[in-house]
Amino acid sequence: MEATPLRVLYGVLGEGRERVARDPTGYLAIERGIYRQHGLELSWDHVQGTDERNQALADGEADLSLVIGRASLQHFLRSGATRVIGSCMNSSPYLLMAPADVRGVSDLQGKTLACRSIIAETVPLAATLLDRGRLDPGADLRLDAVDTDQHALDRLTAGIAGAALLPRPFDFVARERGFLPVPDWPEVAADPLPITLETTEPALQEKRDALAAFLAAHREGIRYLKGHRGETLGMLERVFGYAADLAGVLYDGYLVLLDERLTVDLPQVERLVRLTAPDAGVSVSELASRWLAP
Repeated sequence: MEATPLRVLYGVLGEGRERVARDPTGYLAIERGIYRQHGLELSWDHVQGTDERNQALADGEADLSLVIGRASLQHFLRSGATRVIGSCMNSSPYLLMAPADVRGVSDLQGKTLACRSIIAETVPLAATLLDRGRLDPGADLRLDAVDTDQHALDRLTAGIAGAALLPRPFDFVARERGFLPVPDWPEVAADPLPITLETTEPALQEKRDALAAFLAAHREGIRYLKGHRGETLGMLERVFGYAADLAGVLYDGYLVLLDERLTVDLPQVERLVRLTAPDAGVSVSELASRWLAP
């Protein structure tokens, strides 16, 4: 049987040794022939920049794009032409990252905490700081509300902030720069739909069977990655140049969150809308019927 060609695009966070692919499953799954067994000749291509991946989808140069949920939702609300066929991860936690000498939340007394503004507005941040460190934001600690997680990381790196609340895998980049998680910080915030599988309506109509085959193969690929830690670490070292210890941190703290169901949790869609497009004027059920492919 002749294999159907399918091109999948992904981006990375960071540069050089800090590069983190949100889902590197394709590398192992291609090497192990998993997609081929499902009748696909898969291209797993790095294209940096969400706009570039959007354009490749629109031009028919790619069939699928792995993209963070908020960018995927905004793309749909602008164009109406995209569809999400699944999610590789429905949520991932925010971690409190700080210099290594910060041993607990109370050590942030008199410092600045950088955090994406919408997260600060929608989670019990003040109550958590008070409970875990007896810190009153405004009096004991300054909150620096920024517009993106990248800017929070930049503030931390530049020393403008003494700590930053960062989602995975931004925390991995922070680790590479010498910062560590504050150990007593609870999971009070999470990033909804950090990895969506985005396609277009024409691709969905023309390649429905191939896309269904991709979902089946990618489920198998994620199970393989999560069940073969040593092989995955070797791939991360070979493809991304990670040192063995950092590859282990990425695997144990992030890649284990990959969800082989590849389904989209509607409560996470609701949270994504609340955080990303609260004024979109569309109900979650209506959005799901138009944006999520059955």
